[in-house]
Amino acid sequence: MIVGVQLKSFIKNLCYLPVLFACAALRASDKPLPPDLKPLPPVGKSVMLALPIYSGDGAVVVFSSQKRKKYRGPILIFVNRTRELFQNGLNLKLGSNRCPLEIRIGDKSDGDTSVLSARLRDANGNLRERIELPDPEAADLTRFRRAVAVAFLRAWMVDDGGTDDTMRNLPGWLIDGMMRYLPGVYRQTDLDRVYQLWSNACLPTADKLYAFDSYAARREPAVASVLAGWFLEKRGHAFKTLLKNTAHGVEWSQEKAAEILAEKFFGGFDRMFDMRMYALGRRVIKPGVTTAGIICRFRSELLLFPSDYGMMFTHTNVCYSFREAIDLSDRNEIQQAALDKALKIRAVAAGRDGSLLALSESYEIFLRALASEKKRSHLLPLLMQAEAMRLDLENSIAAGNTRKSNSGAEKD
Repeated sequence: MIVGVQLKSFIKNLCYLPVLFACAALRASDKPLPPDLKPLPPVGKSVMLALPIYSGDGAVVVFSSQKRKKYRGPILIFVNRTRELFQNGLNLKLGSNRCPLEIRIGDKSDGDTSVLSARLRDANGNLRERIELPDPEAADLTRFRRAVAVAFLRAWMVDDGGTDDTMRNLPGWLIDGMMRYLPGVYRQTDLDRVYQLWSNACLPTADKLYAFDSYAARREPAVASVLAGWFLEKRGHAFKTLLKNTAHGVEWSQEKAAEILAEKFFGGFDRMFDMRMYALGRRVIKPGVTTAGIICRFRSELLLFPSDYGMMFTHTNVCYSFREAIDLSDRNEIQQAALDKALKIRAVAAGRDGSLLALSESYEIFLRALASEKKRSHLLPLLMQAEAMRLDLENSIAAGNTRKSNSGAEKD
């Protein structure tokens, strides 16, 4: 789970930056605000309002009282950074003057972490998204970032012809998965977790995974991230198609998701999902990094399948461990399987850290010796050396260390 962070620390870190002096004056004006954007003071109280500040394109405006005016600049910077992150990840232009985002900073100092959001429409029919921070020092940063992203997406759908109800047609797990996937911090660990669930047959079929009320995606943030990631690949092409369809009233369905993601793949949505998971298991998300999940997938490759070279019923076993293969090293099919595995074993470690590359090289030396009909007394020490290296690496990672190139063992 992503842990919420208070805005207070973010604001303190920014308060000393000279950029705030320019930001505080950004788009500030003595002109009266449009009636639909003017904040109203609480009933029965006299509140001195500070001048609002705007983003450069006028799509975001931040209001506060004089008492809390120092928070306007840091909050506007945070909103603009969030917008930039999602614009780059989704390949969408976010921010609309037809449906601007209004941030209202409250005067409370009671530790209230809530972030309130709503869509408002004035008497003239003008729309705006509003986010309120009752206590800006205690507001949950994760909730605030999610509210900002949702507000920008809703505004984009307004520009594309959407209505007040269309945003409800996007499942909550898709938004949560997008929020977790785009920053990239948890992408490798999320993949390791979902790959483990998938390989152990702990995930439902693809049609249930991509249901509007997906139980697996709601229960496991990692699942939501990986599912959303399929929409966000290729510069968000699938996500943009989905967003346009939703804006024009197309309701969510597993069939529609399959059509967008799998592009009417004839093998079926579930088979396409399996092929994707297998490909993700080999993908290098963070170059030079080896995690427990990567080690687990590497270990699953340490088998020989000689039955690929003949009829399966002619062999007592479908596959053999490397230790069993030593006793059968005089068989041609074992030697051929060892040669093919030697070619593949280094590719499995490609893009990982130096420890896994050295380990794959050690296994490659053993496999080439096995394929060249070396004596068993020569093969066993080579295998024991590789196995010892593997155990050391597994124990190191099991102790909580993620191996990273050029930086030794570090905590993830």
